[in-house]
Amino acid sequence: MSLSEQQLLELKADITVDAVGEVCPHTLNLALDGLKRAKPGEIVVEVTDHTIATKTIPAAVKMNKYGEFLGVAKKNGQYHIFVKKI
Repeated sequence: MSLSEQQLLELKADITVDAVGEVCPHTLNLALDGLKRAKPGEIVVEVTDHTIATKTIPAAVKMNKYGEFLGVAKKNGQYHIFVKKI
């Protein structure tokens, strides 16, 4: 699934994780906690200002098959990382 930033931002998040001001590995741990709370099919969005999280979270999700990485959108200087729980 390839969505534009605008399409991603229009998705309804079932769980939003606030990781602004946090750094790795805490950003990854927060995202994984959000995925653990989600039910299959739900969308988890982590909001962060830590650029590295835009690489570590998608890689961990894909490698461990926690969910489907949908994409990253940048808004107001923050990254919104979208993952759908499988």
